[in-house]
Amino acid sequence: PIPPSLPPRRRRNSPKQRVLRSPEPPRPVHSARFPAVRGQCTMSGRKKKRTTKGSETSGEMKACLDILKQVSSRGEAHPFKLPVDWKSLNIPDYPKIIKKPMDLFTIQQNLNSGVYGTPEEFAQDVRLVWKNAQTYNLPGSQIYKAASKLAKFFEKHFAKLNKKKPGPKRRRTDPKEVSRTDRVKFSNHVTYLSSEELGHIVDILKSKSPGAVNEDKNEIEIEINNIEASVLLELNQYAAQCKRARNK
Repeated sequence: PIPPSLPPRRRRNSPKQRVLRSPEPPRPVHSARFPAVRGQCTMSGRKKKRTTKGSETSGEMKACLDILKQVSSRGEAHPFKLPVDWKSLNIPDYPKIIKKPMDLFTIQQNLNSGVYGTPEEFAQDVRLVWKNAQTYNLPGSQIYKAASKLAKFFEKHFAKLNKKKPGPKRRRTDPKEVSRTDRVKFSNHVTYLSSEELGHIVDILKSKSPGAVNEDKNEIEIEINNIEASVLLELNQYAAQCKRARNK
């Protein structure tokens, strides 16, 4: 069994400035002790998919389970191992803010039960764990930083799983492939964008490539090498449009 986790801290309702670098001082973070989170696991609303071998998983899903074990074994993963018992913790606003709770133990149960039909479905739930933590907790808090760090760790290992899949014969003509030049182009684009435009880029990354965003207090860092190919192409197109609009 996975040991109990620490609960998340409540996220304040103050607006968040989405910029790569901000001169403003970081928000104060107050430390607090909470009892261990205990309770029954909350399964996702997804209907269980039938598999040809019952609860046995395919080679890809076994690889997903291995990745999940690696994530769970890290020290930062402790707060995310079990569901948040918001009643015991007296945080009644948690289910109002977090509409779809998720935790690592629930994901493990889903894997063992054959709920996930593809590795991507598994990855969506893992990313939901980090998204929920970052939604409810203050940027700069230990829970928030742990979620960001684990998101990067997960995306790095999940990307290796995708690389092991046999690619199409005409892979070189895949329009979603990007080169080093594309990543350098994005790096150059970022320096010319406004705070509002950068905020839009961060929103896209959080939604489509969360492993590329690392937030720490009042600073947001974009890991360009972790941006998925299709997302990078989309961001370069958006940045080019912004630049053309200013030059008119």
